[in-house]
Amino acid sequence: MAKEEQKKKPSIMDRGITAFSYLIVIYFVISEFSHLYRGFDTIKQAPDLYEPHYSVSSTFPFVGRYFLMVPKDYNPKYKYPLVVSLHGVSSHSYAAEELAREKFRNVYPFFVMVPIAPKRAFWMSPKDEAYRMPRNIPYPDHMPQVIAGINDIQKSYSIDSGKIILAGHSMGGSGVIGAMQNYSDIFSAGIASAGAWSPNEIASIKSPLFVYHGTNDGAVPASFSAGLRASAKAQNLPITVTFLKGRGHGIGNLLYSQASVWDKVLMGTEM
Repeated sequence: MAKEEQKKKPSIMDRGITAFSYLIVIYFVISEFSHLYRGFDTIKQAPDLYEPHYSVSSTFPFVGRYFLMVPKDYNPKYKYPLVVSLHGVSSHSYAAEELAREKFRNVYPFFVMVPIAPKRAFWMSPKDEAYRMPRNIPYPDHMPQVIAGINDIQKSYSIDSGKIILAGHSMGGSGVIGAMQNYSDIFSAGIASAGAWSPNEIASIKSPLFVYHGTNDGAVPASFSAGLRASAKAQNLPITVTFLKGRGHGIGNLLYSQASVWDKVLMGTEM
């Protein structure tokens, strides 16, 4: 009787369903934590300059990954600016690409941090849904993980806390504006290109923010930045909006390859 009560061996179909379920879970885990292993074109262009690091925070997915470039001839006796370069939906972090070039490394002794966001995550999301990028499944914003990385860098290197600069394009540009609003005590200046953010959520920005937008941007209309400029002017906020006539969405390399842009943002940190 006991033998009859023994469980039957699972059928081939049952085994198939179980195996398929495990595959789904494995795929989900690999996808959600892809930022911990996938490579970005920015890093591939300067593999000898950007070293991988990991950070831990209390926000999902709890572990973050970023790449860090140390200035030439780093001397811990001096304090250095830190540029945090936020990538867009593409695999490019334009500010980091340009600052890795020899001509910039010789002139601007920057630490450059390149955080990597999970595929479904945004750096920051405004409360106003009209300015949010669409996504099917909610995902926590990744900026808390970036802050954790910044804290780690400050503990390990000699960083000038008064010169922590944000730069980002497209989704990264939106993240810059959102971070300047929500983490105003951390960032001393910001450069945002081709981003979108609610003009009703900028009142807390107190450090210089330079916004750039192509007038022919078909991906993120320039009207977003026009609204931002009007709101900033009405509130007397330190936000400067510049429109690049005839330019489209791809202004990343064009913008961050100009020394005048970096001179301007450095001057902003002295204000």
